[in-house]
Amino acid sequence: MEYEVYRHNEASDEDFEYIDSFFKRVLAEDKYLCNAAQKNLNAGVFVNGQLHPELESAPLFFQNTVRSLLTSHRKEEQKESREIWPARQTPAGSTTTEDMDFCSGLACSAEGKSELEW
Repeated sequence: MEYEVYRHNEASDEDFEYIDSFFKRVLAEDKYLCNAAQKNLNAGVFVNGQLHPELESAPLFFQNTVRSLLTSHRKEEQKESREIWPARQTPAGSTTTEDMDFCSGLACSAEGKSELEW
């Protein structure tokens, strides 16, 4: 495991040592937990447990946010009776035959021209 620690120019030695030791302790605990979980995975006895509501609030917040967004997205798809792909571009208009003829004559066309190959 490798990591880098950066220090603010105005941080006192005491403040830096405190946060640095805390960071190292958390990493050591995580490494121990990961190694133990991997042992259980290798042995086929790993059982996923619930996250601690006070000590693991960040992962719980992330899980709840993702669950909420996915549930909302799925409800919208059901309402519209179609899949919704937010990242997919939707063409502004319809392609004309003239557009297709123009594009097929370009060097980058899907048909490809052997004389233009490298």
